[in-house]
Amino acid sequence: MLYFFKRKIIKRGLIFSSLFLNILHAQNVESMLQEYNKKNALSQKTIDENKGHLVLFTREKLEKMHAKTLKDVFKTTPLIYYHENRYALPDPLTSGSIEPYRSNYIRLYVDGVEVTQGWAGSGLLLYGDVNIDFVDHIEFYYMIPSFESSVEPAFLTIFLYSKDPKRDSGGKVDLIGGSRGYHVESFNYGEQKEDFSYMVNISHTDGKREKIENGTQMPLSRDFESLQLFSYIKSDDQIFHLQVMKKDTDSLAGASWDATPLASRIDFLNLHMDYGIDLTENWHAMLSYDWLKTTMREEDELPLIGSPASNRLDARTENSTFTGELTYKNTVGEHHINLGIKGRDKKLDSVRLDGHKVPSPAFDSEKIASLFFQDQYALTPQQLLSFGISYNYINRNGGISDDSLLQLRLGYIYTSDEWSYKAYLYRTQVAIEPLMRYFYPHTTEDIKAQTTLGVTQEISYTRENQQVRLILQLMQDENSLLQNTLESQNDTKYFTTVLNYNYEFDKDNKVDIQLYYARYEDIFNFDRLDDISGYFSFFNTYGDFDFYNGVVWHRNSVDWDNYFDWTSSIAWNVNEALTVTLKGDNLLNKAKKTDLYRFDITTMQPMEPLSISPIDQRITIELEYMF
Repeated sequence: MLYFFKRKIIKRGLIFSSLFLNILHAQNVESMLQEYNKKNALSQKTIDENKGHLVLFTREKLEKMHAKTLKDVFKTTPLIYYHENRYALPDPLTSGSIEPYRSNYIRLYVDGVEVTQGWAGSGLLLYGDVNIDFVDHIEFYYMIPSFESSVEPAFLTIFLYSKDPKRDSGGKVDLIGGSRGYHVESFNYGEQKEDFSYMVNISHTDGKREKIENGTQMPLSRDFESLQLFSYIKSDDQIFHLQVMKKDTDSLAGASWDATPLASRIDFLNLHMDYGIDLTENWHAMLSYDWLKTTMREEDELPLIGSPASNRLDARTENSTFTGELTYKNTVGEHHINLGIKGRDKKLDSVRLDGHKVPSPAFDSEKIASLFFQDQYALTPQQLLSFGISYNYINRNGGISDDSLLQLRLGYIYTSDEWSYKAYLYRTQVAIEPLMRYFYPHTTEDIKAQTTLGVTQEISYTRENQQVRLILQLMQDENSLLQNTLESQNDTKYFTTVLNYNYEFDKDNKVDIQLYYARYEDIFNFDRLDDISGYFSFFNTYGDFDFYNGVVWHRNSVDWDNYFDWTSSIAWNVNEALTVTLKGDNLLNKAKKTDLYRFDITTMQPMEPLSISPIDQRITIELEYMF
């Protein structure tokens, strides 16, 4: 179980997201989707509304927020928002218990290519708090499976789109210093040549964080140091990405049952490469490779989680993931056809304990083949009907049973000058990831795939300087993977509603309001869980000064306490090249907290959980220089 957590935490990544507007040749489909995008004030990048319900962070919004990590953005999103687990890893779906990782069903893409940690699943494991100085805009798509994007199903897909030298030619240096010795250095340079363009981003973060008291003289630590490289070179029909991340972390409670480790540390070295090419006007191919080395050191006075006979663990694992795809897009009359085949090979390459190589377990390989078809049909210039189907076959070695997964989706979009409406009816199946298979105290063959049925609706009204949008969703899981035990006979049910309101007083003064209510039944160890939360942000510009104030509010039925995360910044634009920013995060020190559950291993009785916020209270000053 947890012993495998160290050796499997990564692998692979990719899958090129087929961007809708790039290939819409039918005039009526193109004009209708462009109108729909326009009504939602989306970025000028190609955006496929059929990926789901969109929460967009434009270039302007990211700059006004002075968001420096994906975490800065993720904490403001509705329904699924930023959390960290007992290993201090980004894990929005964590239950706070002893499982290694829960957020496998959140998929993350960079320029349309999935970044994944293979054995553990989601690329969010490392990229959840990635430095985003290389990012132009970010798209969060909720709940609807994105067949044309991922080899594997998802309930939330996150797309990071990098800056383009056509707009961002030249260089930028960014220096940040903050509380407790926290500091960041970032360098970005891009150039547009006659036949190609390229960009390179290098960043270093020394993440000194708040310590967590655990009743001992050794408080829990979440400090980390990361070095990150993002780069690409592209032409009109080809693109190559190279990403490298080295992250050394103090891993909070780690594998200690009672959260009192003598040592708890996980170090990662991650490599991602991908190559994409337009073979013809209609055919596109993509290959990607992800490799992860994980070094884990855990020690406690009592036996560790997953190691009942030992109180010490010194392990190193290496994982690799290969992904490939071939997709076809064309327009036939009023039909916009998108289909393809994709494959993924996850492999646990090596395991070392106490510096010695040991045999890999019998189950050390998982292969996935995926076929998808999607037809988007323009009923009228204002109406679009879409149908999608995806089949996934998962083959595992070591005597572990295989899985056959079927995804279905029916969608409808309507737009007019002021109103737009979107609805989806869908069926999604997801299988538990390899890492979690070792964690469950059952035979790994007994774990059934989760089947989800859902319906969502979205209606929005836009006029002049304001927009209001309402999203409603009903969803039910069979064999839910978000429960603590496999014995539960109750299906997990979800009802959620999100309300957005945006108002522009003028080009220099804007307000965004987001409220949502979510009700969950039979999720984790709760019979019922209610969540009422919101996000309020204000953007103001006066002369050479930009002001941002954002408040994230959370309240749920676990304790009905109110949590407020207030972020505020003042930026002085000294000139076109130089900006100085003073920023405060979690200024009230009342951000949402996550319970970290503890157990007395001598009696296996639960102890009082630790309530930990993933958002540090911090003051930073930033110097940004462009050349």
